[in-house]
Amino acid sequence: MIDLSHYTPEHRAELESLLDSAEWQAALSSGLVDEVKSERLEPGAARNFIDTVVDQLLEFNEQRTRRLIDGGCDDEDALLRELSKWPRDLAGRDPILSFLGLNVTAQCDSDPRCIYCNQPRVESLVDVAGWKKIIEEVAAGDGGAGPYIYITGGEPLILGEDLWGDDGLVRFATQRGAAVNVNTNALALTPKVALHLIKAGLGKLHISLDASDADLQNRLCGGDRFDRILTGIYNVQLARDVVGASYPVIHTNCVLTNANLDSFPRLFAFILDKHKQTVAKDDPLSNDLFPHVIPVGGADNAHLRPSEDEFSRFYEEVWPEVARQWDAYQAGLGVPAENRKALFGYFSNPFLRIEHAGGLGAYVKASADGRYGKLALCRRCYVAPTQAAITPDGLQYRCGSHAIRRIMSLGEATVRGVCERIREGIAGLDNLPREEHCYGCALATLYINQSVESRLKEKARAMIRDEGG
Repeated sequence: MIDLSHYTPEHRAELESLLDSAEWQAALSSGLVDEVKSERLEPGAARNFIDTVVDQLLEFNEQRTRRLIDGGCDDEDALLRELSKWPRDLAGRDPILSFLGLNVTAQCDSDPRCIYCNQPRVESLVDVAGWKKIIEEVAAGDGGAGPYIYITGGEPLILGEDLWGDDGLVRFATQRGAAVNVNTNALALTPKVALHLIKAGLGKLHISLDASDADLQNRLCGGDRFDRILTGIYNVQLARDVVGASYPVIHTNCVLTNANLDSFPRLFAFILDKHKQTVAKDDPLSNDLFPHVIPVGGADNAHLRPSEDEFSRFYEEVWPEVARQWDAYQAGLGVPAENRKALFGYFSNPFLRIEHAGGLGAYVKASADGRYGKLALCRRCYVAPTQAAITPDGLQYRCGSHAIRRIMSLGEATVRGVCERIREGIAGLDNLPREEHCYGCALATLYINQSVESRLKEKARAMIRDEGG
């Protein structure tokens, strides 16, 4: 008997009903569950994004910077500039990557597509062998922490067994030490696929879910798909419980538009009702289903972008209501007030997660213009040589934002290799970040850059103290 007692009674009944479906009964009687139990891989461990940048920069620059201090330099800004330099051609070394974004297909099984989709429709020129070659080049392969590999599309599950099968990309990457995430619309998450993703060692699934109201979700995703999305999510939950696994963890991606902004508290309440009833810090699923809030991007989506007043309402009224829901939920589970967690990290809102110059007033003005990263850019793009984003045609970019906008390509990764393209692109970092190129920088990248800059500043201060003492 499968234990589903960690869900609310209402959701447990939904899962039990789904378990009685023909698809689940076929999966249970096929022997696949025992196969997954005995052959499943554990997800890989991801390198620390910030340490991966800082450690390499210090290895390149610390001794030279100390010599400057010995020569009498105590200007923190000057020392920060020295500490943050990526040497041309990386002194002939291969970069150590913490993030690899693979846009494995531009095709999608949503027809029509989500109304806000701004992924480039480019020809798929990289085959499975080509993607494996890229993964093998940058993954650890030595049992240590590896890069975080983010597989997206289009819809990556279109690849079928080439993605989730025994010889597919997920298992191939996991075997080489990478931590793997798949970004999906959930339409193809059948019981069989969910079980195979566990077998392959998938660490995370990002699933698009913008509203708890079926009509609104269907309008945003362009078709009658709400129930199919939920079924995909529930299939993963059941697969984990059937196998006894705590992965993949599900995160939901909520694209924030003027249509769903005010309904976000209802979505969060819906998620809490479907979420495993735990907040224990040591439980891998304590944040399962929690949403990443992603303000709608793309020049063609101006009609969907919230206004300045709407953004202000979201941050000043809507989000505090969500925070109260989360606090009440924890109280209902008996968590003492002093031990309750705030919504943090990935699950904080885009304004709170990073520092924006000028505060909330300036941020909502920039957001209403679609320039979400404008006020959070650092003096340098420290992180670029530790990541790569590759589109279906094989072109490599410094980041996902550049890949979506198709700007400043570093060339074909399949021709020269990912590491060589990064080395060749070091010279161009002198002109980055620039608002016109980087206003759409992802929150995660902005957070890493801000954290690296803070760490390097503190290192410069410590070095001055060391030499002065």
